[in-house]
Amino acid sequence: MITNYLPGKYLKLTFLAVILLVVNTLVIHYLEIDKSRILRVISVISLLVFFLYYRTQSERLILIALLLFTVRDTMILNYESSLLKTISFVLTIAGYLAILMLTIKKLKISKSTPLIILLVIVLIALNVFNVYYLSDIIKAGLDTQLQFILFFVQGGILILLGFAAFMYNERFQGKTPLIYLYMVLCFVLSDCFGLAAYFYEAQVAYFPERIFYLLGIVFLVNFALNTKKQKEEGKSLAEKEYIL
Repeated sequence: MITNYLPGKYLKLTFLAVILLVVNTLVIHYLEIDKSRILRVISVISLLVFFLYYRTQSERLILIALLLFTVRDTMILNYESSLLKTISFVLTIAGYLAILMLTIKKLKISKSTPLIILLVIVLIALNVFNVYYLSDIIKAGLDTQLQFILFFVQGGILILLGFAAFMYNERFQGKTPLIYLYMVLCFVLSDCFGLAAYFYEAQVAYFPERIFYLLGIVFLVNFALNTKKQKEEGKSLAEKEYIL
């Protein structure tokens, strides 16, 4: 049958990702920031539509996260508005929490957990250091004290998300936990480069910020596809060794 010669959903997702990354890179380089923001929304909507085409009810949290990111990126079209900037912070935090809820109930203590906890503590300390000593620079790019608090909360949620991703990947075998880890790392890197681009006005940082953000969304969709495939095949993730 002709369907046997058509590319599979994973290959289609790869093609879509490459096209979006190339087009976004070109638009950021050659066009103004408002055009770049519009393309950001279009890119996320494209990935959302791709997800909806293949989704099942079991990926409800992923759908929520994608919808939150889509609405957030729409708010960013007028990021200079104080109200929309505040709403975008809230939506970002809610999106990260939805992703965190995908794995939080599946985590257990294992042999390397103390090292991961130590890493999280170090990251939290660095986050506090950055917010405290760079507060003047950060506040200059924000409009209200509430936005400053939300900025701090967003950083904390990202650290917890990173902790959950490492724990999840360390507990289970296979590529699905690894895809989740890649996704979270992409969101973390995107957030860091976004900080450099917006608050420190490092224009070149807009390129990796957009690339890692779109890759994070792509990995999120890929995670949904792998989760769906496992459920359809009646498979469960194989666990690694525990101490508890």
